[in-house]
Formats: sequence, structure tokens, C-alpha cells
Amino acid sequence: MASSRFTKSSLVVLAALVALLAAPPAHAQIKEPGSHPKYSVELEPHFVIDWSDEFWGGDGIGIGGRASIPVIDNGPVSSINNNLAIGFGIDWAHFSGNCWNWGPWWPGPNPPPNAPPRNAYNCSGDNLWFPIDAQWNFFFTPVVTAFGEAGLAIRYSHWSAEYPGCGNLCEASSHDIGVDPVFAVGGRFLLARSFGLTIRLGWPYLSLGASFLL
Repeated sequence: MASSRFTKSSLVVLAALVALLAAPPAHAQIKEPGSHPKYSVELEPHFVIDWSDEFWGGDGIGIGGRASIPVIDNGPVSSINNNLAIGFGIDWAHFSGNCWNWGPWWPGPNPPPNAPPRNAYNCSGDNLWFPIDAQWNFFFTPVVTAFGEAGLAIRYSHWSAEYPGCGNLCEASSHDIGVDPVFAVGGRFLLARSFGLTIRLGWPYLSLGASFLL
């Protein structure tokens, strides 16, 4: 179910990106190296839809932010209008609902005889992501920028569940920490010289927010 939502959301966002990037530009700048706003840091607060955990049978909703610092102002390809930045961030997403499987103790198809009914678990949880990645920007016009990102993130997850079987309700909780890959493609659309809107599609989430070029 979550993968189905991921596919649909991906198609919608990719279609929007293609339409915006393919629109006839007033003045193309991709072949003009260095013709982009000069900034020391990009600050990007955003909303996120986290589809990384199918345990919930649904997506998590949350907020986050990035700070991206240019390290190569005209490159890595010096013949086109591009730059390379290193990004740091924090993102939080909250999940809730009926767990889609037999719970964290019985993930397989054959639960024990005393297992409660399927979807009897009332669960909630949170993911915290701390990504560090490289962001490669391509400045197509004064308004439209496309980018790709790849890196790693420290992920902290916490969940809790209520389920029948203890007279009234049983309660359980746990947490997990790990290091996961992160990657995305996106677009930035400047409404002013130092302010714009940014959309990102990738793993582990979709984000939509504002960009401030300082």
C-alpha cells in the first residue's frame, strides 16, 4: 500500500517537474557558466511526507530543514551553469494508525495461535533523520534550477503500540537507530533573487518548502 502511494506521488511530482523544466524559458542560462545567484548558504524549511516505513501501511507527515553550503561555485562541470553544495539537515515525521502486519514481534505470515486479529494494533511512531549529502545544482534559467542529491542519514525511530490481550489493552514500545542512504532529485523556483520554492522527490521522503539564498 505504501509502495503504491509512493509510485503515484512520484509520478505526480515528476510530471510537475518535467512540465516546469520543459516550459519555454524567457532566458536560458544553462550554457552561461557562473550566471546564477551568489550565496554563502541556502536555508530550506520544509514539510515532508515520509514513505520509508511500510510497517504503518501509510505515510508519515512532518517538518524539517536543510542548510546547503556551496563548495564549488562554478562546477564540477566548468562549461555549464552549475554548482556543488554540501547539505546538512534534520527531518521529523509522525506515523499513526493500525499496523499493517502482526506487530513487531511476528512480522511473518504465520503468527502464533494466541496472536490478536490482524490490524488490531493501534500504533504510533516517529522517525528522525539527520542527512548529510552532496547537492549538484543546474541553473537552467533565472527562475528554474534542477538538482540531484546523494548522501547518508542517521535515522532514529521510535514506536509504541496498544493491542488486546492483557485484560484491557497491552502496551509496548521500542526504538531503533541506523545509518541509511538518502537520494533525491528536485527543483528550485526563484520568486525573487534570494527567495524561492523547493520540491524534492526521493528516498526516504518527499519535501516541499521555501529556499532562502543568503
